[in-house]
Amino acid sequence: MPTLRPFRSLGYALERFAVSSRPGTRVADLSPVVCPPYDVISPAMQAELMARHPRNAVRLELSAEPDPHAAAASALAAWIDEGTLARRKAASAYLYRHARPADPDSPSVRGVLARVLLEPFGEGIRAHEHTMAGPKADRLALLRATRTQLSPILAIYFDPSPAYDGLLDGHSSEAWEARDADGLLHSLAAVDGDEQLMAYLGRQQLYVADGHHRYETALAYQAAVRADPSLADAEPGSLAADHVMAVVVNAAREELEVQATHRLITEADDEALRSIVRDADPIWRSMPVPPRQLAASLDERGASDQPVFGLVLPGDDGHLLVVDAEAAANRMRRTGMSAAVQRLDLAILHTCVLEDRLGIDPAAVAAGAGLAYTRSASDAIRAVSSGGAKAAILVRPTRLEDLATVAGAGDVMPQKSTYFHPKLLTGLAFYPLEDD
Repeated sequence: MPTLRPFRSLGYALERFAVSSRPGTRVADLSPVVCPPYDVISPAMQAELMARHPRNAVRLELSAEPDPHAAAASALAAWIDEGTLARRKAASAYLYRHARPADPDSPSVRGVLARVLLEPFGEGIRAHEHTMAGPKADRLALLRATRTQLSPILAIYFDPSPAYDGLLDGHSSEAWEARDADGLLHSLAAVDGDEQLMAYLGRQQLYVADGHHRYETALAYQAAVRADPSLADAEPGSLAADHVMAVVVNAAREELEVQATHRLITEADDEALRSIVRDADPIWRSMPVPPRQLAASLDERGASDQPVFGLVLPGDDGHLLVVDAEAAANRMRRTGMSAAVQRLDLAILHTCVLEDRLGIDPAAVAAGAGLAYTRSASDAIRAVSSGGAKAAILVRPTRLEDLATVAGAGDVMPQKSTYFHPKLLTGLAFYPLEDD
């Protein structure tokens, strides 16, 4: 089972920002200085965030300077020296809440921000999707430069009982709030009763929902720190680098939203692409559907167990690919994947279409070759029509229960299988990796 502990977070000083008062609580508005995690920051968003405030966290998370990692480390040190950032006085766990699109002013989804003892993926904490080498190398270089975890990962567990609800009742007299790019309100406040709360969470099976690259980066950094001979005898868990900052959410009781991540095919043989719908295939049947109706067609089949995805080709040419589950199962049994993965839309897509028909194998996907990604179906269609992509494949969102089943089987899904919305904000709390 996992081990969770409170920590002394580093954060924006309350008095440096607009503060409102509520009964018993002073609340700082950090909207000007927060940013999303690195992997969803476009160049346009990066520029907008930098213009928003000179101390916006994007200068740490994804600097635009020629040497971004060194620039982030320099900015972090300067902000601490000048008092913009300060260590919070006592070790604590924190209540992290965020709103949902239906009610953007009410942060109703609750999680606990704490540090989780690092361990290889296995019994205590499990992964659910593959990672890519490039992002891990970038995040490790940033972590080595700043010696600070800037963004929390999202970990989930499933407990249908209301046992933990009362553990989140007591808050400190200070809180931090911010709105994300979609106008959804996020908030952070210290939580009382840490020992009882940590013990409860330590009895749960955790699954990494978002932040696989950051988790694996934290493991690599921990290994480098512990390679120092002077730390050879340090007790497990005694070093700051032995932990990863995480928001832990009960997915059985909180309403989490998982969005689809569509595939853009950037490198493929044109004839091979056309053959997907031109030639008969035993695994799927192709139905012509206008590209702009594909997303709605997928939504209509959202509850169906029959795998399905949409293909967009140049010339305003769209097709719904409806998979024959038995034929797909015959092919997927040869992959060595667990039964939990074999039946997933994305696993079938990556094996039967990308690999078998287009030659985009797992090694190419892991290296970032041949594919790009977008959450917007309309952007995917525009990319094809403008020539920015050779084709696009629209997919359905992965279900939460599938995530738990796959991770519980000790297996992983293809890269970019889940997109949890909204993303946790960078800037509400940082985790310094220098021991007190």
